[in-house]
Amino acid sequence: EDTIRTQSEITPKSLKNAYEDFKGRVNRLMFLDRAYDTGQVDPGNEYACVSNYCKYISDTKSSYVAGNPPQYTAGEGDEKAEGIIDLYRHQTKEELDQRLVSDASVFGRAFEVCYCEEDNGVLVPKSAAVSPLHCFVAYDFTINPDSVFGAIHYAEKDENGKEVHFLDVYDTANVTRYKLDSDEFTLVTESRPHGFDRVPIIEYRNNATCRGDFEPIISLQNAINQVLSDRVKDKNRFASAVLMAKGVNFGDDEEEIAESIGKIKDYQYISIPKDADLSYLVKTFDESSVQILMDDIKSDLHKISRIPDLSDQAFASNSSGVAIKFKLQGLNNLAQSLVAQFNKGYKRRCKLYSYVLYGSDDAADI
Repeated sequence: EDTIRTQSEITPKSLKNAYEDFKGRVNRLMFLDRAYDTGQVDPGNEYACVSNYCKYISDTKSSYVAGNPPQYTAGEGDEKAEGIIDLYRHQTKEELDQRLVSDASVFGRAFEVCYCEEDNGVLVPKSAAVSPLHCFVAYDFTINPDSVFGAIHYAEKDENGKEVHFLDVYDTANVTRYKLDSDEFTLVTESRPHGFDRVPIIEYRNNATCRGDFEPIISLQNAINQVLSDRVKDKNRFASAVLMAKGVNFGDDEEEIAESIGKIKDYQYISIPKDADLSYLVKTFDESSVQILMDDIKSDLHKISRIPDLSDQAFASNSSGVAIKFKLQGLNNLAQSLVAQFNKGYKRRCKLYSYVLYGSDDAADI
């Protein structure tokens, strides 16, 4: 389980250890971010031809889960819950939920930070999504762990163009900004209340192991990129094949040869002796076997990722509702696992909002 653990009391050492654990994640998260954006999954090769199944898998899963945004309902007669739901609608929480689902699908986890903003003299709780590349939460060592603090990493450039790094640390009552100097934490601002009764950074997990949806098929994505690139290279080699001449000479030097070849291209005609022969020196390849290999890789890709191929004719033309449900079973299982994880996060958000609005974290049932 990829969870950052820390002691219950925040100290410079515990803060540094948690930050080091977070930095250990960053390379993997950057790799997943690049794989999603470009489909390039081999750090040693930049393939010229890519079919980005990483993005297809993540977008299909995210659209299936949050294409129709989650609907919030309040318990009958619960006016406080209705107040929170009205606030959700006013803040267009649908966009936030879709972003969180997408981040969880790509990175294996997503983060929501809650904050208070003054509106007509009244503090109103709001939320924003923060990339897992810049955020983490540290938990205690209990059996049912709760968050001890969360942190958001910032990078800014000073007046000299030098990049300066900051860390905003949110504990159960306050937020404190630190400056990172050679991995040492220097206090920038004094702690100030954030307005909530618990750590206001919520971590949403894609699954129990915090793995992204396309991580299991990275090797298959690489194989597809390699086969596609090799196929294009073979086609290019065929188009620029070397002309091999037997028993005929186009000239005695490079200038005469170039002139003869130019005339052949211009007139599209050539006369050669009876016993001469012209042919292209090409690499032969079996297109049908390459296509069979591609189909096998794609089949394994959809099987392992549990994301159906929606463009498959056998899937699209199947009119049986039972058969379609069976084909969507794997995707349904993935979705249910994510929904179960998100329900925990939604309940925490509700408690955070409820505390700001009503002074109690159990005053609403949503």
